[in-house]
Amino acid sequence: GVTTGSPISMLVRNKDQRSKDYEDMVTKYRPSHADATYDAKYGVRAVAGGGRSSARETIGRVAAGAIAKKLLSYYSGVEIIGFVQRVQDIEYEIEDHD
Repeated sequence: GVTTGSPISMLVRNKDQRSKDYEDMVTKYRPSHADATYDAKYGVRAVAGGGRSSARETIGRVAAGAIAKKLLSYYSGVEIIGFVQRVQDIEYEIEDHD
């Protein structure tokens, strides 16, 4: 195909963010979130729901990855699969079908 070279753009509106929803985060870490590791590494927490580990900050990379995944599949037949194999002591055993 042919393109004009124009960039792909996306807009994700964040209409339901409410800082009061994060009041408990002053004393608790969010499950399955980067709060704990980011705090341990850098000593910084954004308890009001923003910051480096915020979904509002990562949405751009997730959306771009989804587009890249579709393009790789369409033009090159590449299939990308990702999953969590282990969480602490709970592990998914991968079956070898060869």
